[in-house]
Amino acid sequence: MTGKEQGGEAAASGVDLARAALAAARARARELEQNRPQRGAAARRAGAQKRSGSRADDRDPQLLQATIGRLMAEHGWETPVAVGGVVHNWAEVVGERIAEHCVPVSFAEGVLTIQADSPAWAVEMRNLSPQLAQRLNETLPGSPSGGAVKRINVLGPARPRMGFGGFR
Repeated sequence: MTGKEQGGEAAASGVDLARAALAAARARARELEQNRPQRGAAARRAGAQKRSGSRADDRDPQLLQATIGRLMAEHGWETPVAVGGVVHNWAEVVGERIAEHCVPVSFAEGVLTIQADSPAWAVEMRNLSPQLAQRLNETLPGSPSGGAVKRINVLGPARPRMGFGGFR
């Protein structure tokens, strides 16, 4: 064989390799195209039975209020949100006089914790807690028959913390 023939064979084998690589790439592209989710007109043709038509369904745009209501129901957030509204309007619910001396601190598992600014108000709120719980449950929209606020925990005033060297 001459150098020209060897070069021709090398060129021919290179062309064959390129053709084989191109065929493999095309086959892979066809495979990917078949497995890819369809879009546009092809998707509409393939999913014709899934059209909503003129009737409303879950795929239609939803009002924000309806979506928030659904999320609250799914996650059980109705009661905490309702109690949060009562806490926001604390002075209107309990009255200005009580609101000046007692503030809500937390709400968890049916227990509303409030903090009084003096021991006298703490005692007074402990005595009034059954009536206050009833009033709060009447204020809550859609409150279950047992009431969202099952118990009120009253904390006294916070004691000042004494750091290092706080003793005199």
